Amino acid sequence: MPDVVEIRVHGVGGAPPAGVLRIAELRHVGGDDTARFLRRSVPPPEPPAREAFHWANMTSGSVTKALWLLLAPFGILNLARYTLPMAVRVPGKRETEVRRRVRQTADAVLRLLGLVLTLLLTAAVAFVAIDLVAWQCGGSTLCTSGNSWVPFSGKQPTSWSWRLPLGVAAPAALIWLLVRFGRQVYVYPPPTATKPEEWPDGVGALAQKPFWSSSPRAPMLRVFHTTAAVAVLAMLVAYASVEPVAGLRTAEGWEDDALWALFGFAAAVGLLCVALTAAGYHPRGEKLVYDRTGRDAIRIPVPCHMLRWSMWVALLAVVVLAVFFGPHTTSQGTGSPPVNLAGFAWAFNALYAACAVLLLALLVTTLFLHGVIPTAGLAKEQRPMWGGLACPVLASLAVLLATGFTAGFAIQTARLLGRLVQPEEAPSGGGALLVLPTVFHVTALLWALVPAVAVVLGICLWVFRPGPVPDLKGRIRSDYPQTTEEDFPDRTVARLAKAWRQAALKYRLPTVLVVVALTGFACALLQGCFAGEALVLGEDRGFNRIQDALYNRVWLGVKFFGLADDIGAWVLTGLAAGLVFLGVRAFRSLQWRRAVGVLWDLLAFWPRLAHPIVPPPYGGRAVLALTRRIQDKTAEGGTVVLSGHSQGSLICVAAVLQAAHAPQPADPPQPADAPQPVDRLALLTHGSQLTWAYARLFPAYVGHPLLRDVYTRLNGRWRNLHRWSDYLGGPVLARPAEGHVRPSLGDWETIDRAVVTPDPGGDGDFWCRRIGPEIQLRDPHRIVARDDKPEAPLLKHSAYYADPAYDHVLQELIDSVPGRQPSAAAPARPSAATRLGTAVARRLRAGRRPPGRRPGGGFRG
Repeated sequence: MPDVVEIRVHGVGGAPPAGVLRIAELRHVGGDDTARFLRRSVPPPEPPAREAFHWANMTSGSVTKALWLLLAPFGILNLARYTLPMAVRVPGKRETEVRRRVRQTADAVLRLLGLVLTLLLTAAVAFVAIDLVAWQCGGSTLCTSGNSWVPFSGKQPTSWSWRLPLGVAAPAALIWLLVRFGRQVYVYPPPTATKPEEWPDGVGALAQKPFWSSSPRAPMLRVFHTTAAVAVLAMLVAYASVEPVAGLRTAEGWEDDALWALFGFAAAVGLLCVALTAAGYHPRGEKLVYDRTGRDAIRIPVPCHMLRWSMWVALLAVVVLAVFFGPHTTSQGTGSPPVNLAGFAWAFNALYAACAVLLLALLVTTLFLHGVIPTAGLAKEQRPMWGGLACPVLASLAVLLATGFTAGFAIQTARLLGRLVQPEEAPSGGGALLVLPTVFHVTALLWALVPAVAVVLGICLWVFRPGPVPDLKGRIRSDYPQTTEEDFPDRTVARLAKAWRQAALKYRLPTVLVVVALTGFACALLQGCFAGEALVLGEDRGFNRIQDALYNRVWLGVKFFGLADDIGAWVLTGLAAGLVFLGVRAFRSLQWRRAVGVLWDLLAFWPRLAHPIVPPPYGGRAVLALTRRIQDKTAEGGTVVLSGHSQGSLICVAAVLQAAHAPQPADPPQPADAPQPVDRLALLTHGSQLTWAYARLFPAYVGHPLLRDVYTRLNGRWRNLHRWSDYLGGPVLARPAEGHVRPSLGDWETIDRAVVTPDPGGDGDFWCRRIGPEIQLRDPHRIVARDDKPEAPLLKHSAYYADPAYDHVLQELIDSVPGRQPSAAAPARPSAATRLGTAVARRLRAGRRPPGRRPGGGFRG
C-alpha cells in the first residue's frame, strides 16, 4: 500500500463517504459501523491513498436522534459550560488554574440550572397530563365527547380515581426515558481497565485522553436529576390530594397524614439531590470503578441506588393512597370549575424564580472570571466572544427556550382540548373551558416581544448588512485576471457579490445571538420576579399591575393586552407545532433526520458535564478513533494528511493534539529520539469555523493560543482553504493586519505573527491566492466553459475537493513532511491510458468487470 494516506473528515450534516471521496465503489478498512474508515475498492495507482472517516451515524439517521431536538435547552446549557473562561499558570496542572474557586462556583450554578430545567420539563408534562387532560378535560363531558383520542373519553366522565394514575403514567414514562437516554454513550472502557483515570476539565483538556471518556459526574448527575424529578412528581400528586379545590373532595383522617408524610419525604429527597448536584458528588478513590454490566460509565454507589428506588416506591405509595383512599370528585367545593389542581402553580412559580436567581448568580461568577484569559496581542476577532460572557448568554438562551417550550406545550394542549380562558375573561362561549397558571400567561406576554425583536434584527441586518470591501465587484474581478468582460458579465459578478455579502453575515451572528439572549435574560428575570412575588405573597400582584395598566388600553382599535397575549400564545404554539412537524418529518424522511442531526453535530460534540441528559457525545469516539488511525498509519514511517471540513476541522485539531501527547508504546521499546506520530502528520482544513466561532466561543479549549500551538507542533504543516462565498467557513491561519476580517488585498498577519501580502498564482482552472499558510480559493473556480469542461457551479461551503487547487495544496503538504522526497523527484505519473489499462488488467485478474459502461448504460461514479 502507498505510504501516504489522506484521511478526509466530513462536517455537519453527515456527507456520505462516496461524496467525500468522489468514488462510488468503497470498502470498509477500519473502525466499525458507528465510526468507520472507507477507501476505494481498487487501490490507487499512485499515492496518496484516500480514506473517508464517516462519523455521522452517531448524530443523524435515526428517529430517536431526531427527537432529541425537543431537549435542545439541555444541550445548549451543556454547551455553555465549555465557554467558561479558564487559564492555568503551569500547563497540564489543574491546581494552578487562575481563580479556580470561582470557576467551580460557576460549575455548581450551571449544574443547579440544569437540574431546574429537568424539573421544569417534568412539571410541564405532569401538568398537561394530570391537570389539563385528566382533571379539567376528563371531568368535563363536553371535553371528553369532543376529543375521542383522550383515553377516558366517553359519554360520562370517568372516575377521578382512574384518571389520576393514567395522568401520572405520562411523566413517569418521561422520567424512565430520560434514564434510558442519559445512559447512551459512544466511548466504553478498555477491557483490561479497572479504574477510570482522573477526569480533566480545564485548559488543554483536548490533548488528554480521559477528557473524551465519560465524566464520573455525568452518571451521578443523571441519578440526581431523575430522582429529583420523581420527588417533584410525588410532591405534586400528594399535594393535589390533600389541598381542596372546586369540584374535588380531598383525603381525610389517616390518609391525609400519610400523604403529608410522603410529601415531606419527597421534599427531603429532592433537597438532598439539589445539594449533591451542587457539590458535583461522584465516587472517589477505591470506590470509583467502571461498571462492567455496561449500564453506566461507572458503578453507582449502593446508597444512591437505594435513594432512587425508595423515591419510586414513595411515588407508587402516593398514587395508591390517592386512588383508593384519596380525593374524589364532588359537586361541593370552593369556587366553580374550571380550576387548576392545587400545587402546580406553586411549583412553576418556584422553578421560574429559581431560573432567574441562578442566571443572576451565573452572570456574577462569570464577571469575576473576566480577564482570566490573556488577550494581549490578540485582535478583536480573536478574543473571547461577548467579552468572555458567552456562558450566561447561552444559558439565558437555554432558559428562554425551556420556559417557552413549557408554556407553548401547555397552551397548545389547552387549545387542542377546548377553549383557553384568558385572564379577566368571564368563562363563556362554546367548547370546553380550560385554565392555565398565571405564569404561562406571563411567558406568553413576554414572548410577544420575540417577533418584534426578530423583525428589528432582520431590518438591521438588511439595512446595515456588511459590505466586505468598498469596491466589491472590482475585488471579485481581480480573482479572474485572464477573463474578459464578455466572458464575465456584470450579472455574474452581481451574483457572486450577493454570495459574498450573504457569507459575510456570519460575522454578525454573534450580535444576533447576544440580542436574543439578552431578551431571554430580561424575560427570565421578569418571569422570575413575578413568580417569586406570587410565591412569597400568595397572589400575582406583578401580573395584576400589568393587567391594570394595559388590559383596557385600545390602540388602533385593538385591545393591546389581549393582542399581545394572543401573539405570544400563537408564537409559543407555533414553536411547539414546529418541533412536532420536525419530529414527524424526521420520522418519515432520512433527509430530514439528517438535517435535524446537524443541530446535534454542533451541540453533542462536548462531554456531558453541566447537564447529563443530552445526546450521547460523539466527540470522544470520533477523536480517539481518528487518533488511533493516525498512530496505526505512522507506526512504520507512513505519512498521514488529515483533511477536515467544517466541524471535521475541530475533530482533526483535537486528533493532532492527541497524537502529539500520546505516549510511546512500551512494546516494542522505542528509542528516546524515535519520531512521534505528529512528526509524520500534516493538516489541511477547509470551510472551517475554528477562528471566527470555536476559538472565540471556547477560548479555554480551542482558543487562538492553542491553534498557534497546533501550528507549531506541526512545524508549519497546516494549510487552511477558504472561500469568501462560504457562509460558514472562513480564514483560520491569517487575518487582515488592520480592520475586520474581509477580502482585502492589503497586509495580512499569519498565525505565526508574520506580515505578508496576498500572492495570487496559478493558471487555467488552478488558481489560488496565498496568504502564508492561509489560501483563498475562488468560487466558482472556472467561469468560462472551455474544451470539454463546463462552467463550474457556485460551491460556497461544499466540495472543496472539487477545486483543482486542492490537490496542489495537498501535494505541497505531503512534500513538506520530513524524510519524503519532493514530488518533482518522484517518478513521472503514468498516462491516463496506462492507468486505465492497469485498472482493467487488475479487475480481469480479480474476475471483475473492467471500468467503463455498465450493461444498462451510464458510468460509475
